[in-house]
Amino acid sequence: MKKVILCSLIAIPILSCKKTESEKTSEIKTENKSDSIVEEKMTISDITESLKKGDYSNELEKYSEETLNKIASFMLILRPGENGENTREDMKEITSIKDNIISLYWDFGTGASMHHQKLQIKNNEVIDLGNGFDKLTDSENLRLENLIKTKVNNYSHLSGRNEVDLKIKDNGNYVISFGGLTDEDSEASGGSLEITYETEDLKTFITSSVKVEKRI
Repeated sequence: MKKVILCSLIAIPILSCKKTESEKTSEIKTENKSDSIVEEKMTISDITESLKKGDYSNELEKYSEETLNKIASFMLILRPGENGENTREDMKEITSIKDNIISLYWDFGTGASMHHQKLQIKNNEVIDLGNGFDKLTDSENLRLENLIKTKVNNYSHLSGRNEVDLKIKDNGNYVISFGGLTDEDSEASGGSLEITYETEDLKTFITSSVKVEKRI
């Protein structure tokens, strides 16, 4: 609590209203301490503990503390604070855990800001799979787009709004399926096309595996 000093022009000299150096130093320390409390950041340990108590605690209990800490390191996001800058900490939401694949979701209040991410747990390592197709190199992404256009004349672009379907084959390859939009589709629809490809390293795709089908 800040001290309030009342000065009497009659009984107390004006100089007595001035704060001593020790008082100034004390107040500065108090303000700094207060600021540090407000700006205290969420730690990996905090997130790990929240995972242990969350909706998917049963599915996560088979993983070691080290693995949980690695998962926690992918969970933190920054949302817009009062000043409009991304300074407010929050956690991504786990939407499913299946076959050692963790699905994450977060948004910033609008449909256009929806994000999805997959994490693979393999030999106690946590592999960031992104949303699937965003791990393609720029050149491979362009090659995929051009290949889709040869199959669908009015193809427009890939949809990042809907969650991808990701499966792991017995040989370790990933099969990724997601939406694609034509010129007639609205962004909110997620697209009328179902695009699928197989990849060994996420960065490139197997050309012969690409399929483009109409969603029913």
